[in-house]
Amino acid sequence: LTEEQLTDEMICRLLFEGLDYTGGKVELILVLGSRKAREYRVPFAVALYNAGRSRRMLMSGGKRLARYEMRREYELMLEAAENLGIPRERILTEKRSQNTIENMEFSREIIARELPKCKKIILVTTAYHMRRALMLARKIMPEYEFIPAPVKKGSTTPDNWKQSEKGITAAHTECMKLKWCAEQGLIDDMEI
Repeated sequence: LTEEQLTDEMICRLLFEGLDYTGGKVELILVLGSRKAREYRVPFAVALYNAGRSRRMLMSGGKRLARYEMRREYELMLEAAENLGIPRERILTEKRSQNTIENMEFSREIIARELPKCKKIILVTTAYHMRRALMLARKIMPEYEFIPAPVKKGSTTPDNWKQSEKGITAAHTECMKLKWCAEQGLIDDMEI
């Protein structure tokens, strides 16, 4: 697959198809960091927590963000969750990851240590990032069942990605990241 071969239909299938949240109770909600995680992902995860889907959360992200005085992703997410009423003792933090692969590798260590009986995890990230995050999670942490919970906000959602240059660029870039992960053997290749 090359970027030139991508059609709108292929992008929709690759990034969004079959990834809607289906519900259920789990032992943990895993929230992946980003520049806007505190604005989009954390409130969505808090809503799941408040709906009784899980009593524990893990904020994963060690990248320093210039727009927030070089604070780390997990710090900002933790602060946002606490401001939305989640007790600190209910939140685990992963502080080292710099990308999605490391989110999974380093979170796996924390989950094994802190929640040894964990079986099911709700994965929270933005809608366009969900396929890659979910495939990496399942490959790196096959001992857990992952339930996708995509956040459909921002410029790259199933409904609006074609409406802006930013959305189109993000969708194309994400498809090429999926291709790279498959070529590297980090995820299983798939038909689209």
